[in-house]
Amino acid sequence: MIDINGVRTVLIKEWKCFVGSDRSVFILYMILVVSWSFLIANSNTQINTGSLWLVFFSVIVAANFSNTVFISERVTGTLEIFMTSGITRDSILFGKMVFVFLMSSFMGLLCIMFGITWQTIFPEFGTTSIGVYEIIVYLSSTVLNIGSSAFLSVKMANPRLLHFANILITAGVVIVYIAVSGFLYLPHYLLPAVLICGGIVMSIFARREFNSEKILQPVIF
Repeated sequence: MIDINGVRTVLIKEWKCFVGSDRSVFILYMILVVSWSFLIANSNTQINTGSLWLVFFSVIVAANFSNTVFISERVTGTLEIFMTSGITRDSILFGKMVFVFLMSSFMGLLCIMFGITWQTIFPEFGTTSIGVYEIIVYLSSTVLNIGSSAFLSVKMANPRLLHFANILITAGVVIVYIAVSGFLYLPHYLLPAVLICGGIVMSIFARREFNSEKILQPVIF
């Protein structure tokens, strides 16, 4: 059962952990945002694939945050303690997922803003159309990556391979979409819809696994 106060507690806890992180973490995210914004802005390069470029940026960002939120706590054992704190497991799971979504969304929007800025400063980059559709695709991909990360953090024998697993899942969806669109007309909204549906399905699986997970060493407060 999801408790709003519990979700808020989880969000505050995750935010404090993020703010208290080592400076190298912030430097890493800034490098990611700036470097990818240059690639998005440069429409004259052959590797620029428009909105699909943002899809794979969301894989990197969401997987990085998920690695910290889900896997690091699982490896250190703090997640086990947190799950016995009185907050419902649903609140913990969805609180963490909401945190990852908010932070990934912020990083994505920041990347797009930088991309638009580079196009203004460097006219030779061309004028890539970065609009509402591209933002929707990014957010939809983020939903899929977060759901997959939450599920795989429980199911994977080696959760440190989360990045590669997310890339395979997202790439599979995108490749199928591109292949089908080569033979049939597919409306623009179909890709975001498929990504969101995939994220919802993975979130349902994650909730089932999270609630059925056993606590090895219960802690009584």
